[in-house]
Amino acid sequence: MKNRNSPRIFHGSSTVSAQSGMSAALRFSGFIDISAPMKGVCPDRTDGFSLVELMIAVFVLTVGLLAAAQLLTMTIGLDALARSKSTAALAAQNELERLTDLYRRNPAAGELTIGAHQADELIEIRNPLSQNVLNRYKITWVVGDIPDPRPGIDLPGRIISVRATPMLTETVENIRSFQNKKITFSAVVAAEPQ
Repeated sequence: MKNRNSPRIFHGSSTVSAQSGMSAALRFSGFIDISAPMKGVCPDRTDGFSLVELMIAVFVLTVGLLAAAQLLTMTIGLDALARSKSTAALAAQNELERLTDLYRRNPAAGELTIGAHQADELIEIRNPLSQNVLNRYKITWVVGDIPDPRPGIDLPGRIISVRATPMLTETVENIRSFQNKKITFSAVVAAEPQ
């Protein structure tokens, strides 16, 4: 049986030559004591991981994966919210442009009387490739006079606020956190000068 502390000796010769055009050569011949402890290696330990080290590594990995899963879930929710807000903005802006054009053509139209109004049917936003319905919106708008702080002055024109509300059905709103949101646009409209 060998003694652990007995020196191990290596005897041999080796030649290392440099590549890529360098003409240097290193020649070794002699004895090396390889029983001296190497830097960073503990001679009393065996190779491998202890159970405690393995459990700590699994715990750290689990915490990291749970954080990544939560981040992924939040990212998907924010993506859905961004899509919903952009399609709601598109629906509200289209209605506001329609009402602005209507006011320029016919300021006395019934849809432009002072007060609250609502579209007759829901607006559906569809995927242009698959034709699937992405969102449905109820479009409402409020028409009012343009406020002026000077008494007795009536400014020509109207202020119109259009709201797009996400809907599940004709009567049930589809407002969910990180999923949908109501969007409101306002504009001041006036007839073209003659």
